[in-house]
Amino acid sequence: MSKFFNFKTLVSFTALTVAGCAALFSVTGIGTLFAGAATAAMVMASALELGKLVGISFLYRYWSEVPKALKSYMLVASVVLIIITSAGIYGYLSSAYAKVAADPLKMNAEVQILNSQAQTLDQEIQRKTQRLDQIIALRGQQENRIDNLISKSTTGSNTTIRSAQNSLSELNRTATTLQREINQTSAQRDSLKAKSLTKEVEINTNSDIGTFVYISKAIGVELDTVVKWFILIIVLVFDPLSICLVLAYNFLQKRDEPKEEIKTFAVYDEKPKEPVESVITVEPVPQSIKFDLNKLDSDDPFPQYMTKEETEEILDKFWLKKTMAKHRDINIF
Repeated sequence: MSKFFNFKTLVSFTALTVAGCAALFSVTGIGTLFAGAATAAMVMASALELGKLVGISFLYRYWSEVPKALKSYMLVASVVLIIITSAGIYGYLSSAYAKVAADPLKMNAEVQILNSQAQTLDQEIQRKTQRLDQIIALRGQQENRIDNLISKSTTGSNTTIRSAQNSLSELNRTATTLQREINQTSAQRDSLKAKSLTKEVEINTNSDIGTFVYISKAIGVELDTVVKWFILIIVLVFDPLSICLVLAYNFLQKRDEPKEEIKTFAVYDEKPKEPVESVITVEPVPQSIKFDLNKLDSDDPFPQYMTKEETEEILDKFWLKKTMAKHRDINIF
């Protein structure tokens, strides 16, 4: 990757994007929740979101240096803010779903009502059909009885025969009425089922929640339950992922920071057992530089023709000589 676009830049951009989206959804959701003072609630939520990110970065960078009480409070506050952010995201997504799902949910309720009415009509048709079957069976028995009475009668005008014929006529009228009622009830049931099917097609073809409807029917779970669990899954991943990306950026940034050079110094005893005489060699001043070290005490010790490098070299020689003189207990100051 180029100098201005590397993996650390990608991580920082992704962290800001995810954290910004989480903050936007959370702030909007909290503003919707506190509609009476939406602006104030959104400003407060924005400040808390920024404080959460900065606090987590601070804890990561200075974990070993922060006092225990401050560390504990900031850790607890960060976890609570993550929960608040997740709750705001859940409220925002739930509100958005409720707006687009109002009409489909209304149609779904109508479908349930139509299906309930159709089921009631089915039960009524079943009851009348059973009654009709009983009447048909009685009519058959009555016809057989009349046939027996007629075959045994000599005059053909027996009172019993006339009574049986009247009963048969009544059964015929009842069977006809029941059959007509069954047909009418069946027509009503079919009409209700047709309306229910039409509304179900409208719900399934709805571009806003059609996918959720399909999943709901596939797993046999109510639509609201499917959407609720889907939103919960998003909430459990959204803000924690933004926090992890912020920590990842801090890790990369801390790793790339130049490390402080640790200087080591030799420690000598005040009275060394075997003192070692140090030998310091002084290189002679080049002949090309004609300069008297005693002039350093004058107002203008350095000639104008000397370069910066030559001046630095003269000063190094001067301090080297003073060091040697001090080492040999010669006081020249």
